[in-house]
Amino acid sequence: MELVLLGIFLLMSFVQSLDLRIDPLVFTSQGLVRGQKATDGDYTTFLGIPYATVDENNPFGPATPHTAFDEIIFRANDGSAKCPQTDALPLARDSDTQTIDCLKLNIYVPNEASSYNPLPVLVWIHGGVFAFGSAGEYNPRKLVTQGVVVVTINYRLGPYGFMCLDVPTVPGNQGLKDQFEALRWIRNNIGSFGGNPYNVTIAGHSAGACSVLLHLYSSKEKLFHKVIVESGTPQSEGMFINGDVNAAIKLAEYLLFNTTDTEQALAFLASTPHKLVTAAASALDFDLKLRPCKERSFSGIENLVEDDPYSLSNVRKITNTPVLIGHTSKEEKNAIAYRSNYYDTDPFYDKIVNNYNLNNVIASKVSSMVRHYYIGDKDISEEVASELEDFESDFIFNHPMQRVITELLNENANPVYQYLFSYVDGSQEEGAAHSAELKYLFGMPDFNELTEDEKSISDSMVTMWTNFVKFGNPTPAASGLVTWIPSTSESRPYLVIDNNMRMESRIYKERMAFWDLFHENYGSTNVLARVCKV
Repeated sequence: MELVLLGIFLLMSFVQSLDLRIDPLVFTSQGLVRGQKATDGDYTTFLGIPYATVDENNPFGPATPHTAFDEIIFRANDGSAKCPQTDALPLARDSDTQTIDCLKLNIYVPNEASSYNPLPVLVWIHGGVFAFGSAGEYNPRKLVTQGVVVVTINYRLGPYGFMCLDVPTVPGNQGLKDQFEALRWIRNNIGSFGGNPYNVTIAGHSAGACSVLLHLYSSKEKLFHKVIVESGTPQSEGMFINGDVNAAIKLAEYLLFNTTDTEQALAFLASTPHKLVTAAASALDFDLKLRPCKERSFSGIENLVEDDPYSLSNVRKITNTPVLIGHTSKEEKNAIAYRSNYYDTDPFYDKIVNNYNLNNVIASKVSSMVRHYYIGDKDISEEVASELEDFESDFIFNHPMQRVITELLNENANPVYQYLFSYVDGSQEEGAAHSAELKYLFGMPDFNELTEDEKSISDSMVTMWTNFVKFGNPTPAASGLVTWIPSTSESRPYLVIDNNMRMESRIYKERMAFWDLFHENYGSTNVLARVCKV
C-alpha cells in the first residue's frame, strides 16, 4: 500500500511540474482525494471530505481527527451528507442523507489555484438556529470564479452538538468544537488544494455568524485572519442559553427511558436511532433550547466558550482583525405572521420578562415604555404589524449587533466595515427579511433566475465580499464601486446595499439610541449576564 501511494504521489508531482494548476487528484494528510471539474469547467469541486470522526459510543461528545482513508483514492463527489436535523418541521427536510457520520466539508477551487499561486480561502459556516442546515445547501460558484477557494462545513446540531451537561464527556458546544476541528483540518490541508492557510476568512449567517464571533472571542488558537458576520451575534435572542444540565435526562424520559443519571441517559440516547433523538428534541424545543452556552469547567477538558455573551472579550485575538458585519433592513419581516396567537399577546412584556430578571412592577413599567415608543397607544394588531416587526428586529438582531460592533472597536478590530442590506425585488415590499442577502451571494435557489437588477446586486456583493476575503478591504481603489468607509469609535458609517449603493451614518439612530439607554439601565439584569433581581 505504501509503495502504491508513493508511486501515485511521485506521478502527481511530475504532472504538476508540467501544469501548475490544481489537478482533480490531490494529496492530503489522510491520503489521495479525487475531485471533479464543475460542469462549466471554471473550477473544481471536492465534496464530502471527512475531517473528523464521531465516537459511536458518545455521539454527543468530542470528535477525533479523521484517520487515513480506507481506499487508495477517496472519491470526493458527494456533498449531500447532513448532520441529524432538529427541525420544527422534520418532514419538510430530506432525512435520507442525515447521518451521525456527518463531519464532512466541501471545497471549491478556482482553476488558477496552485501551490505556486495559493489563493485566499473563505470558510462558510451555515445558519439554522443550531438545529438544521448543511454544507451542501450553498452554491459558491460566483464567489469561486472571483479567485477565492471556498470551503463549506458540516457540524453537529441540536442534541448531538449543543447539549450543555454537568459531565466532562458532554460539557457543551460540541458543534462549535466540530467547526474548530474543521478549521484545523483546513490549516493543515488547504495548501494542497491551492488555498493559502495564512489568508483565511471565516464567514457565516445567523447561527453561523454567532459561531464566527464565538471563535473570534475564544481563547483557542486563531486559525483565521478575517471575519464576516451576517445577521447574528451571541447576544441575539435565542442564540445563547444557560445550559440545561438535565437535557439528556429529559430527552431519554420523552423516549420512555426513565433515569435521574445523566450518564445512563447518554448511554441510552447513544444507542437510539438519531431520528428518534432529534424528534424528541424537536418536540421538547420550547422546554429544551439546544444552543451555545457557557461551558462548565472540568479538569483536563479544554473549553471553547468560557463566558456569557455579555462578558466575551479577547483583545489579543481581535486586535487588527478585519471585520465585515451587518444585517438586513427588516430582519423579522413576516416572521410574526407565523407565530400563533401573536396579536393576542403582549410581545413587549413577553420580551422583557423572558430576557431580564426584573420584578413584575418594573417589568410592566419598562415594557409599557417600549410599547409606547414603537406603537404609541395603538392596539397590538395587524394594523401595526410593520412597527412590531421593527421592534422584533431591533430587539433580536439590530441592537445586539450594534453593541457587538462597539465592543469590537473597543478591542481594536480594524478595519470594521458595516452594511445594511435593504434591497427588495420588484414587489415593492417594505424592507429585506432575514437571510435575503444569501440569494445574491449563493444564487439561492439559482443565479439563472435573477432579474437584471438582481444580477447587478449580486455582482456588486460578490465583488465586495471576495475583495474583503482577498485584501481585507471590500472596495479597493480599482473596484469601481462606491468607497466603503470603515467604522470607528467616533463614527459609524455603513454601506446601504440597494439599487442605489450609498454610504450613510448610524443605522436607525433614534431606535438604537433608545436601546442604548435601555441597555445602560437594565442590561446587567439580562438572564444570560448574571443572576440579578430588580
